[in-house]
Amino acid sequence: MTNDPAPRFLSPDDAFDRLAEWRRQYELLMDQRDPLVMAALSGPLAGHGGTSKAERASGLTAQTLRRIRTREDIPVLDGTHFDEVDWDEYADYLETLGTAIRHQLETLPAPAAGRAFTADDQRAALLLDLAQRLRDTELTDFAHWQLTVQLRHEAQARTTVLQEEWTASADQTTLQAARAQVLEEVADQITAYRTDGPAAITRLDADVLARARSTGGEES
Repeated sequence: MTNDPAPRFLSPDDAFDRLAEWRRQYELLMDQRDPLVMAALSGPLAGHGGTSKAERASGLTAQTLRRIRTREDIPVLDGTHFDEVDWDEYADYLETLGTAIRHQLETLPAPAAGRAFTADDQRAALLLDLAQRLRDTELTDFAHWQLTVQLRHEAQARTTVLQEEWTASADQTTLQAARAQVLEEVADQITAYRTDGPAAITRLDADVLARARSTGGEES
């Protein structure tokens, strides 16, 4: 234990924003906890440490570990298809889809003051960002699982307790819903690749996939 002073903030809002961010990070860690316990105590790894090692590694009690292990709503992969999947191709697919939406939006007539930002604009930007996040992800099944947890966590993000009296406009609600839909769709597709291997490619749009394969994800 140290005597390091607590941080100094310039305003109460800054302090509460930092505290709210800590809460989000904590909730994300909690989203990861039980699946990690299940992975450590299930399947071929079950005999390589057991509850006692998991207890020492996690700091959780044996009772908590046993309770987590009996959960029936957390599946564990029977085998792995990870090395069979062309993850670069999937990233190219996301980039191609985002670029195609952006190009379509650029053809729309717009007033001199500029066109209002829409859910389609957000979808295009988010798909391009997700393509890069996928490329930056470590090439392990664990890292791709972790990415799906992060995406689902971001999709479920709601107004914080500090904003309880604030009411979102219809446009903001639409943007939030569109963002959540894209994040959940990509998380579902990554999970499908992890569980079904290359066969999960049937979940993708065939025309977009063909363009991604011909351009390598880069469209002019």
